[in-house]
Amino acid sequence: MNNNELPFGTQFSPNVVDLRTVLKLINRYEGEETTVFINALADTFFSNVAKNSQRDMASNCKNSLVAYGLLNSGGGINISEFGKYLLTKIEDKQLYDAFAQHILKNLNGLALIDCIRTLTRQGSKVTNESIITALNERGFNYAKTANNPQVMKLWLTMAGILIGWRVNEARLSELVDISENELLLFKTLSKEQYYYIKTMCNIGTDEFQKASAVRELAKSVYGISFGEKAFASNVLNPLESKGLIELRRATEGRGAKSHDIKLTEFAKKEIIIPFLQQIEGVIGNDILQHYQKPLQEIRKDMDSYDTYIKGLALEALAIKIMHIIGLDFVETRLKGTETSGAEVDVLFESSKLLYSRWQVQCKNSSKVSVDHVAKEVGLHHLLKSNAIVIMTTGTVSEVAREYANGIMKTLNICIIFVEGSDIDLIISNPLSIVDVFNREALAAKHIKVFDVQSVTD
Repeated sequence: MNNNELPFGTQFSPNVVDLRTVLKLINRYEGEETTVFINALADTFFSNVAKNSQRDMASNCKNSLVAYGLLNSGGGINISEFGKYLLTKIEDKQLYDAFAQHILKNLNGLALIDCIRTLTRQGSKVTNESIITALNERGFNYAKTANNPQVMKLWLTMAGILIGWRVNEARLSELVDISENELLLFKTLSKEQYYYIKTMCNIGTDEFQKASAVRELAKSVYGISFGEKAFASNVLNPLESKGLIELRRATEGRGAKSHDIKLTEFAKKEIIIPFLQQIEGVIGNDILQHYQKPLQEIRKDMDSYDTYIKGLALEALAIKIMHIIGLDFVETRLKGTETSGAEVDVLFESSKLLYSRWQVQCKNSSKVSVDHVAKEVGLHHLLKSNAIVIMTTGTVSEVAREYANGIMKTLNICIIFVEGSDIDLIISNPLSIVDVFNREALAAKHIKVFDVQSVTD
């Protein structure tokens, strides 16, 4: 399965079909033409719907069986090896446990679980739509009406892993043989550490390997650049401290040999490789890591002495705020020919009623100057944006506001300022974002009102 998709599941859920009956039908019609099998599905599960809909629903169900790995693709009915394995499960508990393990390991089920955990920690309401938004932020591409997460949720519920949209951590750990904290450990890896340990897992040997040889293989396979001088301190030592590798240090000094490494028993668990594949969209995405934190934690990071962390936190807050007002995230730190080399912190779009594009610039500074605003106006021409949002932990100078007012009078663009006091208000009460944006929209409206008299004259 592609790293960035959940399987198609239309008309294949425990609310619609019985898994054991489906498996028996697959086994019974093994080698038959697809049409014969689809007719059998229609007669068994969809006989109570309108005649003209039965075949379409049964056809969707058959396609879902392929997506979930019970049927092989291609002509005719050909049961998969996994489907044969499920047929050996006599007890219902064994059947649903085995199916859930397959979903978690091979069908991005752990990615779904990770999104549910993230939304829960944020205090956000977990729904099929909010899950789709969270999945899309990590590289998936689903319409908000897609039912892929909902179907997977229902199958994981049959194994007791989910209760509604709540994760039963004890049951999950039982089935995948790894705890939540152990899985979260991998999300703290840097991009270099991630691809290095992934390369080690792919090698899959119990013997010590030359650390430098593994590094060169990772560079070749994944195109990752490792700083050789700081390689041990940035990659090997952190992986050792996290309990993922055993490190046998070479003799120190001039001309010393490469360290030897091997995976720990923990890192050799069967679930590790599938989980590494499923979190690839999160690793190295510092903005996403901050975005997944609750608002109060993001606010603390905005006061960090580390300017890099402060900047990331402010950008993450911007993404959260723009989501609240219903905009769709497009890209962060956009820079290239489209912007003539200048950098836009975050770009959003909306297709509600009319298409619009919003560019957001974050400023961790005490004062937003006219130069800051002028730069964004210049980028507006290149990006063809309809709105500019400048978010700052400080305040906006009066000269900058006057300049923005003059631009809004002459150009079809809205310039919105979110100051530090607004941020504090939003942190304490997220719903106040509506008041902040309404205030700015009203100000822009007054500026853009036509002088009717001058027009008629």
